[in-house]
Amino acid sequence: MVISATSIQGQLSIHTEEGGESKSLIAPSYTATGSSRGDKVMASFKAAYNESLRDALQRAKFSFVLTDPRIHDNPIVYASDGFLEMTGYSAEEVLGRNCRFLQGPATNRRTILEIRDAIREERACQVSILNYTKQGKPFWNLFHMAPVYSKEDGRVVHFVGVQTPVKSTADHHESLTTNHECFCVSSSHSLSSLRASADVLRDGLADVEIDEEHCEVGQADEDKSKTSVATIFGELKSKCKGAGVTERKSTTVSAGFDGGRVVCSSLMLSLTKIQQSFVLANPHLPDTPIVHASEKFLQLTGYTREDVVGRNCRFLQGSDTDRGTVQLIGECLRAEKPCTVRILNYRKDKTPFWNLLHVAPVAFFVGVQLDVTSVEEPCSEAETTPNIKQLGAVGAVRVAVRSLQGEGLRRMQKNP
Repeated sequence: MVISATSIQGQLSIHTEEGGESKSLIAPSYTATGSSRGDKVMASFKAAYNESLRDALQRAKFSFVLTDPRIHDNPIVYASDGFLEMTGYSAEEVLGRNCRFLQGPATNRRTILEIRDAIREERACQVSILNYTKQGKPFWNLFHMAPVYSKEDGRVVHFVGVQTPVKSTADHHESLTTNHECFCVSSSHSLSSLRASADVLRDGLADVEIDEEHCEVGQADEDKSKTSVATIFGELKSKCKGAGVTERKSTTVSAGFDGGRVVCSSLMLSLTKIQQSFVLANPHLPDTPIVHASEKFLQLTGYTREDVVGRNCRFLQGSDTDRGTVQLIGECLRAEKPCTVRILNYRKDKTPFWNLLHVAPVAFFVGVQLDVTSVEEPCSEAETTPNIKQLGAVGAVRVAVRSLQGEGLRRMQKNP
């Protein structure tokens, strides 16, 4: 089966060819005020890899997914035929979605947290986990998840989740359901751990927990998993674009909030949940460049992420931008003090707009924008105060940054 996808008017169109028969399917619209989630999902794969990778991955016959932590909710951007066959879902039902839909009432919460911590720490992990097909049947799989790093700047461009079938014991088999088939489901659920499993375990389901010792993982299963992961990474590295990708983080590239040029994926996952127009700028780098720009900021200004990351925010200024306001912002930045100003900025198409800008230090500098062009009677500079939504965005960024500082990021399971 050959699967291709395009984004049409904000919808994700999946085109399949099987046995000479052609079918076109339209996934639900992900359009959000001038920006299509479907576009981002498809661009994620195309921007990193050559189109020949699709054919190579199809021949590999593995069950796996790729997800992108740079897009809100870390959605699936590629799903193999093996994954679709195991789970019973179609391509249009999984592309653009977080993998948590594979979780069920008996999915072990501790395993989900273990995967989530591995994602936050940008490291590989391997666990056996119980997932569910579209039809609601439970099945075990040996799930191996690993980050895919960019060689250029060290950021995580994707997570790859590979699934290997494993067997359960007869007793556990019968305790779940009678006469069900035990096979491997896609580990993409691992990425589902990003939201934890509070929704899954509510309404009394928290009392249902399956001991994963019932899942028999043999040496042959582990060897098969290692071979699958190595093969997939080999294809990703040989058919990537630009500087390339790697399974190992370069020690020569800084990342995170400690003077790095990019935001680590653990922080990125938190930032993508903040639905406000804002940027983060790193004051420890020359010219205080932007290291993260939210989707709302890109929609407001018309720029792409590639246009703005690595640049100082002054590109938003124009011929009629007040120099005194710009000077005031600079003074507050140097003093590491928050400030709120009303400033005339310009979109990529040169359209001017009045921006109520609130800037505050939070290890980075965070700048939160609010379009107030339609406000007829603006306050004077002395009366300007930040909007409550702007303060909320700053608070959310501060919490996200502080959660990465110090010890305690990794959960250590207690010995029984």
